[in-house]
Amino acid sequence: MEQKVGISLCISGTATRIAGSRMCQIIPGMATIISPALPMVELESSADFQECTVLEQMNLVADETAPFFSQMMPLINESLPCIRLEESTVKHFVQSAGRISEREKRMPESPVFRQMNERLTSLMRLELILGVLYEIATGNRPVVEKPSRGEQVFVRFMQSLGRDFSKRRVVADYAEEAALSVRHFSTLIHQYSGRTPKQWITTFTISQAKSLLLQPGLSVKEIASRLGFPEQFTFRKYFKTNTGSSPTEYRKGTLR
Repeated sequence: MEQKVGISLCISGTATRIAGSRMCQIIPGMATIISPALPMVELESSADFQECTVLEQMNLVADETAPFFSQMMPLINESLPCIRLEESTVKHFVQSAGRISEREKRMPESPVFRQMNERLTSLMRLELILGVLYEIATGNRPVVEKPSRGEQVFVRFMQSLGRDFSKRRVVADYAEEAALSVRHFSTLIHQYSGRTPKQWITTFTISQAKSLLLQPGLSVKEIASRLGFPEQFTFRKYFKTNTGSSPTEYRKGTLR
C-alpha cells in the first residue's frame, strides 16, 4: 500500500483529533499535516465538519524536498501538527485544490495524454503541499508547551483506543497499560478532557459504528463483528442505549 503525505484543511465545522503526540482542536482555517510519521486518531466532529485534503505519494514528496528536508522538517516538528493558516494561504489552498480535483477528473483517451495529465496533476499536488509546508516552516508558529501529564496519559489512551477499541472496552485494561490505578487513570483523563475514560470509549465506539453504518454494502451483522460485539443483538442494544435509535433506524434516517 502506497504511503502518502499531505495537508488537510478544515473549511467548516469543528473536530477533535489526536495528531502525533498532541490533541488538536480543529477549526476553520486550521491545517493538519498528514504523514505516516504522525499517527492520527479522529475523536469527534460536528455535523457540518468538512475538510479539503490534498495528498501525494510520500516518495515523490521526499524526492522533491531532499535538498532542504533536514532544514525544513525540524522547524515543522517544533510546531503543532495542526496549525492555523493565514487567510490568504487558506484561500489559495482551496482554489488550488479545486483545480487539482478538476484535473483529476480528466481521462484523455490517448495513453500518452493520460500519462501527461497524471504527471501534471502530481506536480500541482506537490506544489501545493510544499508551498503550505514552507509557509508553516517559515511563519510565526505558536510556542508549544511541553505536554502535561494529563495530556500525555490522554493521548496514549486515545492512541491505544483507536487501535484496540474493538477488542478492549474496559477502562481497567487501559489503566493497566498506563501503569496507573483505575481511579488515578480516570482522574487524569477527566481532569484533562472533561470526560471519563468510559465516556471516551463509548464516544469512539459509537463514532466508528456510525461511520460503518453509512456504508450501505455492510450489513448490521458485519458491522457488529467488525466492532468486536459477540452478536448482532448486543451491538443493537449498545447502539440504541447510547444514541436513542437502533442501527437500522440511524442508517435509514441518515441515508434517505
